[in-house]
Amino acid sequence: MQSGQSHITLRELLYQVLPQLHSAEAMIRNTLTAIIEATRDPRERARREEQRAALDLELFTIRLNVEHLLKRHPEAVVEVKESEGEKEGPLLALDEGEAVAIEKARQFHDRVLELRRDMAG
Repeated sequence: MQSGQSHITLRELLYQVLPQLHSAEAMIRNTLTAIIEATRDPRERARREEQRAALDLELFTIRLNVEHLLKRHPEAVVEVKESEGEKEGPLLALDEGEAVAIEKARQFHDRVLELRRDMAG
């Protein structure tokens, strides 16, 4: 799905967007937790805890909208999952909130990859 589009295949959502979101979330959460546990500076700890709270809010909003989308297509979700991603599934029409959530999920993943590159380089 390209930026601004209002459709996505169910397979793309289940096997690309959601796994990328999960891996990005785990990396950021683990990194922030390690930083919070290691820091002795109260200001830095507070800043990182604020970052974690903002992350939790952003992820909550994304997940809420994705769940809404998946609940509208329960039979198709089962069919695509049972095919282990072999079937494309339907082209899902996204409402505004869902489209924003998918775009934010992609942006979140891209930001994490960028952060990882910065940390490694």
